[in-house]
Amino acid sequence: MNTKQLFEQASYLTQVRRLRALAIEALKQYPFITRKIEFIKYSANAIFRVTDHQNKRYALRINPYGHHQQAALQEEMQWIQHILTTTNLNVPVPIKTSSGQYFIEVRHPLVQTNRYCFVSEWLAGKKKWNSINEHYANKLGQLIGILHQSGRGISMPHRNYWLADGLIGAETAKFYNIEMLSEVSIQEQQVLTAARRMVYEILKEFECKHPDKTGVIHSDTQPNNILVHQGRFAIIDFDDCGLGFYHDDLAVALCAFEHVAEGNSQQSFHRLKEALLHGYSEQMPILEEDIRLLPYFMLARKLVTIAWLEARKTNPGIRYYFPTAVDRAIRFYQQI
Repeated sequence: MNTKQLFEQASYLTQVRRLRALAIEALKQYPFITRKIEFIKYSANAIFRVTDHQNKRYALRINPYGHHQQAALQEEMQWIQHILTTTNLNVPVPIKTSSGQYFIEVRHPLVQTNRYCFVSEWLAGKKKWNSINEHYANKLGQLIGILHQSGRGISMPHRNYWLADGLIGAETAKFYNIEMLSEVSIQEQQVLTAARRMVYEILKEFECKHPDKTGVIHSDTQPNNILVHQGRFAIIDFDDCGLGFYHDDLAVALCAFEHVAEGNSQQSFHRLKEALLHGYSEQMPILEEDIRLLPYFMLARKLVTIAWLEARKTNPGIRYYFPTAVDRAIRFYQQI
């Protein structure tokens, strides 16, 4: 390993190895003896499964540099604790360091930038991409509704991420300005710019007219973050939670259901959508106007995915998906 090479210029495997070194350093601050560290994934966050000397398992999350202010991390923790004490939802239980902190800032010479780290109990369960059906969609809708109810009493002044300006603004976007992409053709950029401007105007008008349709959201309610164990659903990865449109969490799920339904004669996007909304309506009100606007929120999410990939282009493990994301967003916009 070339230790002098900048982290962003290293290969995917080298980046993972360096993050593992940082993980080892971070775990020194926790009140358990680490027996094993297993790499799970690395996209924006790096996730490692940690087993202690008593065979208890934990999830260690390493955030990307500069992704959140410390105050924003505390707001994430505030909501998780609120969910744990006021609902029956299954979410990760945070673990404090030996000094009583939930988030710690760790530096390692191989990574070269400080990273915030967070440890929680490891939740049992499996992701269900290949067996998503109407029952799953209904349960996910109920879960999203309970999350939105729970967030009503929570303030997140440092996570004002997902209203119109943060979600799909130009210079104000949380991840990246969709009008300034680096690896698209002139024609693609023109279409994406037009799509962004159209959907921004629609969402901004809706935001002004319907502040009651905004609140604290999870912002990543897709099957990679839903675990099913013995029939019980759990949701993980609150890293992107913040103030936003309730529609956005539904749109994230619907974009995932599009993938599920493609090429699968056993599943219909329409049926999955109806089941999701039915489950959600058991917990939160949803009107015909809300349903009519969902395609525009789906388009916004597709554009956000492009912006997210652009912002993470130094990660070789996810760079390959960028052209596909561009193509999917353009085709969706042209059919909307």
